[in-house]
Amino acid sequence: MNRLCVRGSACAAWLVLLSGMLLTGRPAAAQDPTPNITGRVIVLGDIPVSDVEVRLEGTQRTVRTDQRGYFAFTGVGEGAQELSVRGIGYMPGRLAIRVPDRSLNVSITIVPSRAMLDTVQIRERINVLSGIVVDEENKPVAGATIQVITGEKRTVTSGEDGWFTLTSVREGVVVFQTRKEGYFATNTAVRMDEWRGVVVHMELLDPKYGATRAAEAAGTSNNALAALRDASMRMSTRGSRAVVVSAEELAPFADMSLGEAVRRTRPGASIAFELQSARGAFCVLLDGRRAVGSTTIDSWRATDVEMVELYPPGTESSGTVARYLRAAGCRTIAPSSGRTRGPFYAVLWMR
Repeated sequence: MNRLCVRGSACAAWLVLLSGMLLTGRPAAAQDPTPNITGRVIVLGDIPVSDVEVRLEGTQRTVRTDQRGYFAFTGVGEGAQELSVRGIGYMPGRLAIRVPDRSLNVSITIVPSRAMLDTVQIRERINVLSGIVVDEENKPVAGATIQVITGEKRTVTSGEDGWFTLTSVREGVVVFQTRKEGYFATNTAVRMDEWRGVVVHMELLDPKYGATRAAEAAGTSNNALAALRDASMRMSTRGSRAVVVSAEELAPFADMSLGEAVRRTRPGASIAFELQSARGAFCVLLDGRRAVGSTTIDSWRATDVEMVELYPPGTESSGTVARYLRAAGCRTIAPSSGRTRGPFYAVLWMR
């Protein structure tokens, strides 16, 4: 079983567990190579959700969950696919998957909608990002700070029940950090084109950590907060040729190296020429402040990363990455298109 939700990661309206199931045997000559998708929709606590719509995006195909939350699609083509889940009383959820040669069994955890959000939806059509912060035992975490670092900067705090809500969220990739003293900080990237629900998982710090190490891990040290401000400036001013690839976009390619997975995502495909020109040589910064220098991002696995910022030569205008990597000896790339020379920056935010 491939567990995609790990320490410090957030699952955009779901927790994803994937496991292989063999197709029903047939004579080899008559075997249909097209796999099926089966799955179950639940809320936290492993409680099944019945009668919600599951859609195979890009098609007109929809099914509804049964009393035990199960659903199934047959004859789904191989490759990257996306499922969306919608139902009255629940925040919409999306799940990107890669359909293999075997049938795929998927578990999707969605987030209930709150009564006040129904009023918001009736009054005006705005994007809403809402969710719950929980610990390793799925218990609510109250008093966690949720800070948006892209677009309009906003900060909210989770309530006693772990819930938080952000309204009027801009379309596109929205990145936010969740932190609380005593827990590892986590960064989450969500692609917003409708309402979204998220479950943010936080993990307790080791009580043996000293004060300095604990503040660094919790994201509350001066250095950590400075790196967050730099990331906010950088991502808010990036142009169309610079992209952010989120964990949910990398999830279908979890078994691949990071570079291979990035190239298969939609944001990666949009800068395919620049990625090819880099020839695998990136100037890498980890977690917004740890200099690595020139290397290939294939040194990491897709499952290791919460999100990736990619800046082809000449696109990182804030200067924040260059400041951290000034002494890293980064290779300069000269794109054959005649665009600006410079390093190809990759900022990796680890899980």
